Amino acid sequence: MLVLTRKAEESLVIGDQITLTILAIEGDRVKIGIQAPREIRIYRKEVWDAIHEQNRLAELLAQDGHGERFKELRQFLADELDANKEVLLPSKESQES
Repeated sequence: MLVLTRKAEESLVIGDQITLTILAIEGDRVKIGIQAPREIRIYRKEVWDAIHEQNRLAELLAQDGHGERFKELRQFLADELDANKEVLLPSKESQES
């Protein structure tokens, strides 16, 4: 792993198409801006891990002949989430943190 030190307003360039800029450092949080082509997918690590775990599970279920049932369950859960989703506007306090 390459470890670099950057201050606020300083950047890193990855290849020819990606620039990471440290926008702010607030306590133990770092705000990072990313400039990259739209076709490059950018995920938080925990989201990336969840996607890969779900794909791995889907492959295992498909090998066991349960692929269709997995798709049905996934659709059911997505529908339930949509039905119960509430749109919450962030409070002024949460926007400042």
